[in-house]
Amino acid sequence: MLQSVYSVYDRLRRPLRNHHYLVLPGGRLAYARIPGLAQSLARPILAALDAGAQDDGWFENVELLTARELGRRYPAIAIFALAQPPAERIAAAYETVIASGRPLPTFYLRHGFSAGMTPEAFVARISQIGDLRADNLFRSQCHMLETAGLKPPLVLGTDRLERRWEELAGLVRAATGRTLPPPPPCPAPSDLALQLGQGATGERIRRRYARDLRLYFAGSGPELARAPADQGLASARH
Repeated sequence: MLQSVYSVYDRLRRPLRNHHYLVLPGGRLAYARIPGLAQSLARPILAALDAGAQDDGWFENVELLTARELGRRYPAIAIFALAQPPAERIAAAYETVIASGRPLPTFYLRHGFSAGMTPEAFVARISQIGDLRADNLFRSQCHMLETAGLKPPLVLGTDRLERRWEELAGLVRAATGRTLPPPPPCPAPSDLALQLGQGATGERIRRRYARDLRLYFAGSGPELARAPADQGLASARH
């Protein structure tokens, strides 16, 4: 019965896999949501934009759109997003999907994942699944944030929010007149994330998420910055 419940949930969730953009009230600012830590850290930002709302990150009057819908309805809108370092993100995906012990969602059952597989096997499998088929827990963040015809989003790395926080505050102020609170603290990488960033597994991650690393995390350290230059489009070809 539990497997049936998860399968129904999975079928309901998958059609929304490309609806990343929350257009905030007023239609001048959109938040591009990335599941996981990035979305959690964005909640106090979103709460600050909605006077009187509880700190849960949700509004009564928002639109949830695809990039195409966003471009058609709001061609001049400003967009912001938070992105998480790939090794941290994949470690979190493993803990959610495999280590939690919950029944595997249908997508994972159909794409060669198995309960109890090792973190290294998990990374090897996601490295073979391109972004056009990938679940949003491990789909490249740059693929999720593609905005053809729109102004590129302002993207803040979750490991370095303070570096571009003033830039985000200025964007928010110009679009909404609101003032942001100080940046929320980001949790330290888990032991699993540090483990996955090393050796052959770390190299797999760097190759699979080369574009994410170059676009959002260049210069953050040797384990994140060493993205192979010739692998930038590989993840979108499968």
